[in-house]
Amino acid sequence: MTALRQAQKDQLKGMMRELKRLQKQLQVIHDKTGYEDLGHGVLALQIAGHTVEETLEHTGLGGEIQRKPNPKAHRQAKQWQKIVRGLRLQGGTFVKAHPSEDLETALRALEIAEGSLQEVAEHYE
Repeated sequence: MTALRQAQKDQLKGMMRELKRLQKQLQVIHDKTGYEDLGHGVLALQIAGHTVEETLEHTGLGGEIQRKPNPKAHRQAKQWQKIVRGLRLQGGTFVKAHPSEDLETALRALEIAEGSLQEVAEHYE
């Protein structure tokens, strides 16, 4: 089992390096062209890298970040999460009446943000 865990850790670390490499390449093209959707791609690669890092942390393969109880920070993160959830729900209603690929992308980003804010809230719980 240890060898498999190490193999998984090595595979995920390799994926992180590849994501960072692709992100840098895409950033260079974005900087040269200024094309907004390429900026979205850079962000998507950052998010993908973050998910790999989180996976390593949550599986114990990358070191766990200790929780720090802080009621004020916890409440603030929950408030932000509620705002993001509200925007996401409003946007979902709007996109049904006014289909938009860009809005669908924004809604996916809000879904990710909502989950991240949940993680932040839990960190300070």
